[in-house]
Amino acid sequence: MDVSALTTRPPVKGSDSPVDHVAELMGTNVGVGSPRFYSPAAEAIVAWRRNISSKYRDQLEENLTWNESSTFEVSEDVATSGDAIFHYVVAALDQRGTAELNKLIEAPGPPRQEYSAVFAEADRRGFGGRFPHLLLGAEVWLPFRSQLMIEEPDWNGKVARYGSVFHLVDEVTTVRAAIADAQPSVGRVSADASDRVLVAAWRTSDTILRLARIAAAKHLPLWTTG
Repeated sequence: MDVSALTTRPPVKGSDSPVDHVAELMGTNVGVGSPRFYSPAAEAIVAWRRNISSKYRDQLEENLTWNESSTFEVSEDVATSGDAIFHYVVAALDQRGTAELNKLIEAPGPPRQEYSAVFAEADRRGFGGRFPHLLLGAEVWLPFRSQLMIEEPDWNGKVARYGSVFHLVDEVTTVRAAIADAQPSVGRVSADASDRVLVAAWRTSDTILRLARIAAAKHLPLWTTG
């Protein structure tokens, strides 16, 4: 994930399915700043942002804006398995409640078919779920406060989903609170237990939350790059 002035283009991959989205996120880099990928002209980004802001003015109830000239940058890597497990935990919590997390305390990892089942259900539930900004396939989270999730072509014409970085912070915070309630010692578990489901989800979510908070504080977008 990256937070920056959106002056570079991250790869937008996969489909709108949460199953494909999580598969694409495996091995994600998480960062604050400008990722080092092919970059369109800043004017193209500004024009795209203005179009989105105008089209969704009533739903956003604010001007969609950020500082394209920002040079702030920092990045971190998220473990392949940890990222997939975190999204699994989010989906399981959403669909089955906190009791499900108790079953995962000592679990080394769900079987592959279990991943498919929970993400297919997340896709079916759509905005009926509690964590749409985590589970509905957003690859970029913009600095707006509306609950809205935008689905539009990016500046290169490829359709993608855009969530709210502020709601992302709220959702990750809620999931981490549920994990901590289920396993109060999760933050003190040794590295030897890092393959356990809740421990892996906790550590991955720590990175995501830290960078999402930076994005929110600096009023910058957050995105994933794989």
